[in-house]
Amino acid sequence: MPTKQNFDTDAILKEIYPLVAEALKTRLAQWKRCMSEFIQARSKDLFDIAPFERIYYNENDSEALFNALGLNKKSITLGLRNTYYYSKTSFKPSQAKDETTVVCLCIVRYFLLNNMEKELDLSMIYQSFSGKYYPSIHFGFFKTVAPSKYRHIMEYVVNNKLSQKFDLKAAGSLIGAVKKINTTWVTSYKSSIKAFDDEDCTYVIQQLHNRLKSFMKNIASVYYETYKSKEYMAYDKDSLPDGDSGGAYHLSTNDTFKLQHYVENTMEKINTSQVDYSICKSSSDANVKTEELKAIMETIFDKQENIVKVKELLTCLIASFLQESQVKEINTLRFYHYCIKPKPNTKDPNLNRIKDLIEELLNDNSIDYRKRKHRGPTKNSYHKALLSYLALVAIRANR
Repeated sequence: MPTKQNFDTDAILKEIYPLVAEALKTRLAQWKRCMSEFIQARSKDLFDIAPFERIYYNENDSEALFNALGLNKKSITLGLRNTYYYSKTSFKPSQAKDETTVVCLCIVRYFLLNNMEKELDLSMIYQSFSGKYYPSIHFGFFKTVAPSKYRHIMEYVVNNKLSQKFDLKAAGSLIGAVKKINTTWVTSYKSSIKAFDDEDCTYVIQQLHNRLKSFMKNIASVYYETYKSKEYMAYDKDSLPDGDSGGAYHLSTNDTFKLQHYVENTMEKINTSQVDYSICKSSSDANVKTEELKAIMETIFDKQENIVKVKELLTCLIASFLQESQVKEINTLRFYHYCIKPKPNTKDPNLNRIKDLIEELLNDNSIDYRKRKHRGPTKNSYHKALLSYLALVAIRANR
């Protein structure tokens, strides 16, 4: 690991960070909307099983970020000119001279200091897929034999050549792997991000770039070896990995990929959006009023331990639908009706797990539910309302 040198300028901390912090205090909703739009526009590639596409980041994306925050890029440039390194033409990392990269790092610091975990995760994902990181790194390693054109080779690599030691294999998706890299990075360099003098900034920028570069290099090495050896793969049946639904659903590999994509898309929607009043209204009934359902969902989504349960519930629900339905798309009324349809007296352990998760979420997050659940019809209304809300969010997230 390179030794961090000390330099005495702190222009980013004193001139740029305050602008970003103030913007986030007043324009957090606009920033979240920008993040959601960025991710939704690339969701197919982000939630894919491997780095098939370059996932471009252009000037319009950068402008959207600055507009969301109400920042003038020229003011960021003025701050950068006061860093010790800006006038050095051959300075590395060159990313430290890029306004968007520095603003992204300031955003990460703001959420880290304010213990805003969801927003921190989202900011790090955006940072990693901004122009000076993932797109340029992908280009560097896949200048020839682009995996987007030889998808079958990359699929073979992921399913047959990579072990669980690879973040991509362990996480199951590109965005999942990058999240793991981000978590390790921010944990390892938390003190430098908090200190935040100009040398700290260049140091942590370089470290994130190195980690993403190493991630891509490891995959590219196996990919090109496989390409040269002309290995070929034909898909067989696969079961869901342990931890999703206990491995009891046997899905085709293609359906497994769809499941991962659908679940991650929906969770990203949940994590980057407010509880939707219109969906609450559509999901409520005489026993569970709109305002009550909205309050329940807000309480559920506000706790990290609940988010884990929600993800497991969605995984079980979507997996059971994919197993039973001939239609493999969840942005349909067929999926909605499947979700809210009663499934009494089932012996299916996964469907029973869905019921257990619903009961845990409602029992732990609604006083009224605990008081009223002794009445069968009322209990069923609460269960249906929760399932309806999650189903409709899943449908919207996967349009």
